[in-house]
Parts: sequence; C-alpha cells; structure tokens
Amino acid sequence: MTVARELSSHVPTAIQRRRRLRLARTLVGGSVRRALLPPGSARGRERVQVCRAANMLSALGVRVEVVGGAVPWPRSERVVVSDHTGWLGDLALSTAVPRTPVISRARALPAGAVVCPVVVRYRTAAGYLGRDDVPQTPAEVAAMRDLVVEVHRLPALEPVPGASSLVTAAA
Repeated sequence: MTVARELSSHVPTAIQRRRRLRLARTLVGGSVRRALLPPGSARGRERVQVCRAANMLSALGVRVEVVGGAVPWPRSERVVVSDHTGWLGDLALSTAVPRTPVISRARALPAGAVVCPVVVRYRTAAGYLGRDDVPQTPAEVAAMRDLVVEVHRLPALEPVPGASSLVTAAA
C-alpha cells in the first residue's frame, strides 16, 4: 500500500456495507429495467446503460469530474481513445461520454473517425492514486473515502488522409 492509500482513511464498516447493498440494488434494478425494454429499443438500452453506470458509481460513493477542452468534440463519427484500464474507468467513461465507442490506445481505429483522446485519473482527498493504487474490486471502492474519477477530455485529432488507423491512434 502506498502513501496515498495510507493517508486516505477508509470509511466505517457500516458505510461500506450500505454502499455494497446499494450497489447490489442498482445491479438488480438495472437488470430488470433492461429486461423490460422492448427488443428494438437501442436508444432506451443506451439510456439504461448510462443510468446504471452512474447509479453504480453513486452507490459506491464515487464522484466523476469531467474536465473539458476549450474546443468541443464533433458529435458524429468519433471514437474515444483512453489510457484507462479496469471496470471503474469503464463506468466513468460510460457516464462522461455516452453513446460513443471507447477503445484503448493500442487497438485499431475505424477509418475516417475523429479520435477524441481522454485521460482518466483517480484521486482522493490525500492526492492522486498511482496505477497500482487504483481500487480493483467493488469492495475496495466501497472502502475508500472521497474517491474521484477525473476524465480529462483532450482536443480531438482529425483523421489524417492516407494514414493507417494505428498511426492515427499513436498520434
């Protein structure tokens, strides 16, 4: 355990238990909502997915802060490229950039898509967490006090004509 985790005191056991119960309720409720949607309702499924991700984060006591760039991203034909790893970053990105495909830096990109890079950072009141300090399980997240996931939206990169999708991703 590093200094950032040691300084960040854990929440009491009763609060951890309450957070885990809220998470369980959210998971069951999201599954029921998804099952009740009509089969062809893609927009409704997207809305349920975003709400479920936001409710899961809230149940665990996690805040998401989106730090935007000065220039807005295009609304269509965009792909978000992220440096994050893990389910916690996936949930944060689901709420911060809904209805947008998110891929890791190492994967190929669709031809002609505008690359919208994001950087995901985790912090507590004690400071930023290193990659090894990011909680990996819901129980670890429920035990942390003041966990914030920052999603930094960087300026969009226009596709380069004639360049391969991997070259564009590396840029």
